[in-house]
Amino acid sequence: MKKRTSFFWSLLILLAFAGFVFYTGWTQFKVDSGNVGIVVSKTGGVNPNPITHDKFSWSWEFLLPTNARVVNFTPKTLSFQKSSSGLLPSGAEYSKVYNGEADFSYSFDFTIEAKASLDQICALLKAGEIKSQDDLEKFLERKAENFASLAAQKILSASLSGQEVDFSKAQSLAEEAAKDASEIQAVTIKKFSVPDFALYKKAAASYEAYAKTLSEAAAKNAQKEAEESSRFKTTMQKMESLGETLKKYPELSDMIKNSDNINKTLQTIDSIE
Repeated sequence: MKKRTSFFWSLLILLAFAGFVFYTGWTQFKVDSGNVGIVVSKTGGVNPNPITHDKFSWSWEFLLPTNARVVNFTPKTLSFQKSSSGLLPSGAEYSKVYNGEADFSYSFDFTIEAKASLDQICALLKAGEIKSQDDLEKFLERKAENFASLAAQKILSASLSGQEVDFSKAQSLAEEAAKDASEIQAVTIKKFSVPDFALYKKAAASYEAYAKTLSEAAAKNAQKEAEESSRFKTTMQKMESLGETLKKYPELSDMIKNSDNINKTLQTIDSIE
């Protein structure tokens, strides 16, 4: 009877221990419905195999206290409203050809949908670029913002190359750009405004001559200022010299006062020096 009781308690303890081990390593229940979980442990790092709520998962890393944790992510597509605006290259300078009245600015408004794959989420978590769902959303927003600039430049480049870019063509070019951006799922142009590219090219061609004219005018002004400065310096030197001469010959002061031709008198004094 004692052996049966001992066996029963041993079996009960063994089952309890097995249940504890099973429950401790059971990771499925640590993931919220609709989310995916990534196991991160001190011993194994980031586990590349994501956990879902509807699939059994067990990990030995959780048997060591404080060794492992599950980071929850929501693998959903996020929508962002992003804009890109600015001036065409040297637009401010080229506008001077038309006295600053030509506008070479552009503006685009996009709706951009972005999503990260599970493999990418694991890679970002392993690299330390994200630590939470909030970090992931900020990462995707930065990607959407960068893509807005990329799409705008693609459309502008096509326009500058001579292509006729209407709304439909601009949308097509933006979608082409999205194919090269793994996180971008879709892009829609809400509105856009581009400058007169024919006028821009004409201004670019004329700017060299315009800049040359400005440079020549600046050079003339600089030369004129240099000549005036030189004359002023020479006059001041002569005045200083005259002052020294008058100190040596005070009687010359009366000559200057009584002279009918001051220039001739000054020349005479200058010859005395």
